[in-house]
Amino acid sequence: MKKLFLLAMLQAIIILNVRGQSLHGHVHEEGENGHVPLIGASVFWLGTTIGTATDANGEFELNAPETLPAKLVVSFVGYQSDTILVKSIKKEIEVNLQKSIELDAVTVTERQQGSSFKLLDPVIAENISSMELTKAACCNLSESFETNASVDVVFTDAVSGAKKIQMLGLDGIYTQIQAENVPLIRGLSSNYGMGFVPGTWIESIQIIKGPGSVANGYESMVGQINLEYFKPDQAEKLFVNVYGNTGGRIEANIQSGYVFNEKVGMNINAHASTVLRENDMNKDGFLDIPRSQQYNVFNRWRFTGKKLMGQIVLHGLYDNKIGGQVGFRPNEGIAINGPYGIDITNRLANVFTKTGYVFDDSDMSLALITNWRYHDQHSYFGLKTYDGVQKSVNSNLIWMRGWNEDKHQLKAGVSFNYDNFDQAYNDSAFAREELVPGAFAEYTFKIDMKFSAVAGFRADYNSYFGWFYTPRLHLKYNPTENTVLRLTGGRGYRASNVFAESSSLMASSRQVNVLEKLNAEVSWNYGVSASHQFKVFGRNASVYASYYRTDFENQVIIDLDADAQTANVYNLKGRSYSNAVQADITYEPVKRFEVKVAYKWNDVWTTTNGRLQRRMLTKQHKFLTTLSYATNFNKWQFDLTANVNGPSRIPSTETNPVAYRLETESPWFFTMNLQVTKRFKWFDLYVGAENLTNFRQKNAIIAANDPYGLFFDASLVWGSQMGINPYLGLRYRLK
Repeated sequence: MKKLFLLAMLQAIIILNVRGQSLHGHVHEEGENGHVPLIGASVFWLGTTIGTATDANGEFELNAPETLPAKLVVSFVGYQSDTILVKSIKKEIEVNLQKSIELDAVTVTERQQGSSFKLLDPVIAENISSMELTKAACCNLSESFETNASVDVVFTDAVSGAKKIQMLGLDGIYTQIQAENVPLIRGLSSNYGMGFVPGTWIESIQIIKGPGSVANGYESMVGQINLEYFKPDQAEKLFVNVYGNTGGRIEANIQSGYVFNEKVGMNINAHASTVLRENDMNKDGFLDIPRSQQYNVFNRWRFTGKKLMGQIVLHGLYDNKIGGQVGFRPNEGIAINGPYGIDITNRLANVFTKTGYVFDDSDMSLALITNWRYHDQHSYFGLKTYDGVQKSVNSNLIWMRGWNEDKHQLKAGVSFNYDNFDQAYNDSAFAREELVPGAFAEYTFKIDMKFSAVAGFRADYNSYFGWFYTPRLHLKYNPTENTVLRLTGGRGYRASNVFAESSSLMASSRQVNVLEKLNAEVSWNYGVSASHQFKVFGRNASVYASYYRTDFENQVIIDLDADAQTANVYNLKGRSYSNAVQADITYEPVKRFEVKVAYKWNDVWTTTNGRLQRRMLTKQHKFLTTLSYATNFNKWQFDLTANVNGPSRIPSTETNPVAYRLETESPWFFTMNLQVTKRFKWFDLYVGAENLTNFRQKNAIIAANDPYGLFFDASLVWGSQMGINPYLGLRYRLK
């Protein structure tokens, strides 16, 4: 623990990470007596929401973009705008604007894509903006991917309402999910954490396929999802969002950002939501979604200096879900002759900090990121109980240096992770403590905008599992200005927490058998992708295609194929791999009308019960179509999302009585969501409906009439239990 205190003390002398660097500059016009400062000129990075305005001296300070080079746009009423390609931020920029020729009033607008692939980054990254998130009922992170083909969101079971993601055909536990490069969903939050992040808090989401950067750790096995919350200078002075649907879900978000001066800024977000109604659309006697309540508070303070910068984020959450059979009340207790019920309570406290220092007259910086988390979970599903406490500390010290206008860049550092899990399943208690010191280095080489290579390696010693060695490589080549080819490959590791990560084991009468000591999971992931932007009949279009393969050296297998009454857990005995192919086409056939069509094929195989067979409950095919149209000045917006979902393998239920058997494969099915938004001066009003086709999985719960019997199983879920779900919402903004 001494190392943790030393790292914490180091924050007092270094402040924020490299992303905290700022660009300084001056905007003026040429007058008779020399430079005349332009007060209030707009300065922003093209394609982002990062911007500012010049002060009384015509000076500005602007946070650095995620990657360089980047285009800086400077504009002022009555003057010709200027766009500057910025390759380095170590020098101040002087901008001289020229007066415009006076013409009749003309309005020029450009509609930014809500979802796009970045052409300059060495690592393939798909960016989802806050604008894209408003196209659907994005109440939380689990609903943020409705219009995206790269990430699937599915229910873990038919009683808890929990959702998980799937990426490259594999469960979300193999995807590293972070918030501003700080661990977000891992350990106890794996089951329910997707519902712990309100959608209105998110400024953007970056989706990275493949192993990612070694600087972020070894847990990115098939991809990485990184969230960016709104910063103090990006958030409105006051933002209010209220939402309600016919399923009885009501939620409210209140957010506020304030910049006190050029050195101090703060924003605070508060969220409250509840599900009041008991929904049983399929008439099986069980709630389709649990009754729930959640309270969620987030507070950020940011401090900025010329060389020293820092921020601290405080986050607290309480979440409770009550489900099971209609009429169940938790205060009545659980009994075999009474209603079947579930009760899940999560309490979470999280503090993360970023500190760093930018050295004089050089492209060198030092940064420290720390994350302190306490998570307490208590739950029961009928007669099954699970309680867990997670205490985690993550720290990452990063040194970075660039040479020759960042054509060469070296990133190196050390990290220390501490995890303490204290868990109990039924009458069995088990605990695990992991201390993981590590070191890494990553070299980046660039030839202008044509070619870049990122090679990284890290070594970590896990006190429970031993040494982890993680090599990774990313190559990018631009044959033309609008075409990018990428090749990536690398290794990943993770420690499994079976009961914390698989609530489906709780939602059945299956006997859970952990057959041996579980080893760390190890995989290799490699892939190739291509993206191209072009014009068709003068209108913007883009195409993206990718292929990724994942091979497991070891995987923790949850085997439901031995028989329908047991779940066996063991290390991989044989082969396990996935092939994932995806193609996206985006086109704007007429002004302000965007069409996106995507197809995804998942070929995922795992050895279970001694046989190599398709991974259970994983869709082989998916077609996605989104249509988005906005009228002039975006006063009205119409968004339609349609999904065609292919079949997935259902574990064998042959050992059940005939009445409780399922087909071996799910059918194809079609879903559709629609939303209409009307924008007024001070607020937006939006109305929509989810699952317009009213599709619901039949027999989602086996033996629903006998929940304490031998054959009860609510874990074999491949579709929705909720039918059509209309909703209404309002967003109010005070700039």
